[in-house]
Amino acid sequence: MFGWTGRTVIVDLGNNSVTESKTKKSYAEQFIGGRGLGCRLMEDFADPAVDPLSPDNPLIFTTGPLTGTSAPMSGHFTITCKSPLTSTIFSSNAGGYFGAELKFAGIDALVIKGKAEKPVYLNIFDEELEILPAEHLWGKNTAETTALLETKGKVACIGRAGEKLVSMANMVNDRIYSSGRGGHGAVAGSKNLKAIVVKGTNIVQVANPDAFGEAVEKTKKLLVANPPASKGLEKYGSSVFTDLLDYMGTLPALNFSERNFSGAGKLSGEAISRKYKINQAPCYACPIGCRRTAEDGKPIPDYDSIWAFGPNIGNDDLELIREMDSLCFDYGLDPLSCGASIAAYMEVNPWMKMDEVKGIILEIGNGRHDVCKGSHTYLCSVDKEEYSTAVKGMELPGYDPREMAGMAIAYATSNTGGSHLSAFMVGPEIMGKPVLLDRSSFNGKAALVRHFQNLTAVIDSLVMCPFSMLAMGEVELAALLSHVTGEKYSAENMLLAGERVFNLERLFNIKAGFTQKDDTLPERFFGVDGIDREEFKKGISDYYHFRDWDDAGIPSEAKLRELNIVIDR
Repeated sequence: MFGWTGRTVIVDLGNNSVTESKTKKSYAEQFIGGRGLGCRLMEDFADPAVDPLSPDNPLIFTTGPLTGTSAPMSGHFTITCKSPLTSTIFSSNAGGYFGAELKFAGIDALVIKGKAEKPVYLNIFDEELEILPAEHLWGKNTAETTALLETKGKVACIGRAGEKLVSMANMVNDRIYSSGRGGHGAVAGSKNLKAIVVKGTNIVQVANPDAFGEAVEKTKKLLVANPPASKGLEKYGSSVFTDLLDYMGTLPALNFSERNFSGAGKLSGEAISRKYKINQAPCYACPIGCRRTAEDGKPIPDYDSIWAFGPNIGNDDLELIREMDSLCFDYGLDPLSCGASIAAYMEVNPWMKMDEVKGIILEIGNGRHDVCKGSHTYLCSVDKEEYSTAVKGMELPGYDPREMAGMAIAYATSNTGGSHLSAFMVGPEIMGKPVLLDRSSFNGKAALVRHFQNLTAVIDSLVMCPFSMLAMGEVELAALLSHVTGEKYSAENMLLAGERVFNLERLFNIKAGFTQKDDTLPERFFGVDGIDREEFKKGISDYYHFRDWDDAGIPSEAKLRELNIVIDR
C-alpha cells in the first residue's frame, strides 16, 4: 500500500497481548485514515452503550495517508474513543511530532483494549511493541513523565488528572501539544495506561512522487498567499483570534453572560509579542508554526486558553493566564473545558476571587473538585442548569453562537458536543474565508455547515491541521490524497468519504442514546437578546433535509446505501 502502511496493531492490556492485522483496504479507501479509520474501528471494537471508563471502551490512535509526508500541515494524528465527558464517539485531531513518529513506526492504527492490572506504558520501535511497567511514573505529571521517557522516542502521556479519571483529562504529546478535548486522558487512566513512547525509522511510501511533489508545492504557495495563515497565524499564533473577535464585537465573556470584554487588548497577539520573546514550535511539516513557546520553554497559550482563562472568567492578567494554561498542560487537562467549568463555578459562587482560580485547577487536576465531571454535570447538581454553556455535555469555546448563525447550527449538530472544530464557521462568518457571509442570518447556512462538516471530517482523516482549511480546498486535498496513495480521488468522492465518516459517527451516537433533542443549544443563548428560537429550529430542520435525515435526525436508508454504510438496525 502507498500512503497507508497496511498495519493495524491491537493491544489488549487485560491479557498483556499484542496482535497485528492488515489494515483493511476497504477501510482505508472508504474512510481514508485518522478520524475516519478510528470511527470505523469503533464499530468493530466498541458497543455504543459501553461505559466510557470501562475496559471495553477502546482507545484508538490513528495516522492518515498524508501523516509523515512532506505535505504541509500533515504531521497530525487522531485519538478516538467514547468520551467520558459527552458519552458520544469522540475523535481529537492532535499536532506535534508524535503522529509522524507513529507513522514512521509503520502504524495506521493502534487499538488499545482492556485494563492493565498495574500501571503500564507502551514502548514502540518500528515493528516491536512492548508493554512495560509504569508504576515508577504513576503519580507524576506530564512534564516529568515525558522527561523520563523521551530518550526512547516521542511521548504521549497523561498526568494526574487522567489517573484520577477527571472527565476533561487529555493526553499531552511532545511536551506542549494537547490531544484535544473529550476526556481521552481519563480513558487512558481507566486502563492504567500512563504513556506511549514511539520511535520509527520507516519512510512513507508515495505512489506518484513527482506529481505529489508538485501538489505539495502548490499547497505551500496557497498558504503563503493566504493572509490569515501566512501573516496572522504565522506571526501571532491563534491569539490573533483575540484581536479579530474583539474588533468584530463577538468576544464572549463571563461564562457567556456578556458579549464583550474591556481587557481584551491586554490579551491580544500584539500584547503577547511585546511581553514575551517568542520561539515558534511548529508541528511536523508545518510552515506556519502557530504553536509557540517563551524563553522558559513553556507554551504560549493559544486562543482557546486565552479566552477560557481570560475573558470567560473576567481576567486580563496575561501572565496569570499563562500560569493556568501551564498547570493544565502539566496535569493533563483540557484548558478550554477547565476554564469554562471554572467560569460556571464562579457564576454560581460570585464571591470567588481571581487568586483562588489556580488552586481550583490544582484541585481539578487531583480529582478533588465539584467540576471534575464538567460544568454541565456540576450545574445540574446544584440546580443551576440555566448557567450551562455545554452542548451534549461539552462546553462551548470562545466563539459566540449568538453572533454566528452558522456556528450555532454547527455546535448543535456536532457529533462531539460543543466543538468549533466540527465545522469552523468562523472562516466564512468572521474571516471571509472562502467568502464573507452575513453572520447573523440562518439563510443558506444549513447546507454550508453540512459541507464544512464533511470537509473537516476529510481533513481529520488525512490527518491535517484544521487550519489547513483556510488555504486548501477539496480539490487540492484530493490531489494530495490521490498522488500519495495511487488511488484516484475526485473532490466529490473524497467529500463523500467525509460524509460517510460523519454519518457513521451519528449512527454510533444514536445507538448510544442520543436523539434530535440533543441537537440544540443551552437556554442561555436564546431569547430577546439571543438567537430566535424559531429561526434556529428551522435552521436545524433545513440541516436535516440537506443531510437526508428524517425529522428525528436519523439518516435515511437511501443515504446509507449511497454511503455504503451497512448497520444492524
